[in-house]
Amino acid sequence: MSLVSKFSRAQSSIFTINTCVVNTFFSSHLNTKFYSTESAENADERPAKKERVFFREQDEVDGFKVFDVYMNKKKDERSFDQRVKRTYPRVQRDRFARYNRMPIDQDWTNVWPTASPFKQTAVPLPVRQGFVKNMIENDGLPPEKYANVELIKIPNFLHLTPPHIKKQCGAIKKFCTPWPKELKTDEDCEKNFPIEITTSTYIYDGPSVRDDRARVVKLQIKLSSLNLDKRSNDKLIKLAEDRYDPATDTLTLITDRCPYRRQNEDYANYLLTTLYYESKQCEDWESEITEDDMRTFEWEKSKSKENILNTIRNIEKIEDETQAVNLKQVKTYQNNLSKIFNEGETDTNILQYKQSVLNLLKIKTA
Repeated sequence: MSLVSKFSRAQSSIFTINTCVVNTFFSSHLNTKFYSTESAENADERPAKKERVFFREQDEVDGFKVFDVYMNKKKDERSFDQRVKRTYPRVQRDRFARYNRMPIDQDWTNVWPTASPFKQTAVPLPVRQGFVKNMIENDGLPPEKYANVELIKIPNFLHLTPPHIKKQCGAIKKFCTPWPKELKTDEDCEKNFPIEITTSTYIYDGPSVRDDRARVVKLQIKLSSLNLDKRSNDKLIKLAEDRYDPATDTLTLITDRCPYRRQNEDYANYLLTTLYYESKQCEDWESEITEDDMRTFEWEKSKSKENILNTIRNIEKIEDETQAVNLKQVKTYQNNLSKIFNEGETDTNILQYKQSVLNLLKIKTA
């Protein structure tokens, strides 16, 4: 084949390919144009979009309708009994649970020996815990123990049942001594053991079992058990200030300065020892005490005694001081005057004091 014929055949093949490409392009373009024209022509024939239907009238403010997203929310017209009830999956009996294999006469102290979180597989009790909103939810019953997280949150006392306590007391009984037979009443205990120490232990559910309040120690003792004389007793009361309760004759020392309970207990004993020996010690300046420095009114050291004795000598013509002091009207006046100074001024005390003064001065009232 000559070169001219080869060139002519190749040129015809290229023209054929180009013709196919052009025809394909124009056909697709014409089809697209045709469809688009048809779509534009039939646009008026499409069904109109349905208008939004509201189940209540829209509100108008200043001539404008207010849009509310809940206007087209149709209420559930089904009755209360026809609604779908939500229920939790119930597992009446877990085949792999431990309580299914527990005998009836088992020893519970071996099942739950110490404090631990709740385990539903080890508790053969129909325990329920949780909150239900209404009677539709789970038939109004709290969820069962199976997969119940609420039972794990709260502490339980399954390790403190009466058998547990009896067994633990029996274990430590060999380390204890019998109760003394002589201590039959509380008075006997106070007489032989006058010091009372009170501490508190706090147990709660939390990340730490420590509590700073557990270090506080309270020591109580009655001053009558210290066998102090009147001067030492008054001095100790003045040193103790508001820590002494005159109504119960009790001295209370509360210590919380140290970080540990044992340290605070030793510190409380140290304070009591210091108060005791300091009150027993008599200083030279204590002899200069006056009537105003006394804690309570004392008839023997008061000026009232001297004034009354002078009055009695003039009225009764009695020179003997002992005889004048032992008179009935003087004793009555002494008691009533002491009540006013020591107990305070009350209507009863003032009336009694008034009557004793009238009797002492032999003044008769109508």
